[in-house]
Amino acid sequence: MMKAFEACKVAIQNAALHAHPSHEATLAIFSDTSNFSAGAVLQQYINGKWQPLGYFSKKFSDTQRNYSTFDRELLAIYMAIKHFRKTFEGRNLIVFTDHKPLTYVRQKKPSPSETPRRARQLIFISEFTTDISHISGKDNIVADALSRIPNDSVTCPTSINYPRSPKHKTEIATTSICIEAK
Repeated sequence: MMKAFEACKVAIQNAALHAHPSHEATLAIFSDTSNFSAGAVLQQYINGKWQPLGYFSKKFSDTQRNYSTFDRELLAIYMAIKHFRKTFEGRNLIVFTDHKPLTYVRQKKPSPSETPRRARQLIFISEFTTDISHISGKDNIVADALSRIPNDSVTCPTSINYPRSPKHKTEIATTSICIEAK
């Protein structure tokens, strides 16, 4: 029984190893959306491999769910940059998306039909990067999975109370995961 428990612990620890940020590494946000939420992962490129630094997922509001695919994908990038910006501020950043039309957004002139929301998001994104690159959907696995988490089913206890005993009065605070529900 103890062997199984230890094996389970090791499997969980190795499932999503986070790396320590390196100031020399290339940083990138990989983002994706589904019809109901956005997902992103911040990664650094070291020794020929991408290493995760953080994860992000957020459920869309009813209004945001009605956005076009382009606007939902843009919103995902905007939210991810807003979430991770303290990690990469002052450094070069690449954004990867599986929505190819977003890769041309900086090359074209703003159209008169462009919404103020879209313009604000593009201005904010351009403060951190102008490098939005395409990645095939099959290679954007982590962001895709994070955009499909049924967020309203995730609950995070703020603490776990163990039975009190004279020797041990313990309350262990759990760490919150980076999933925001509506």
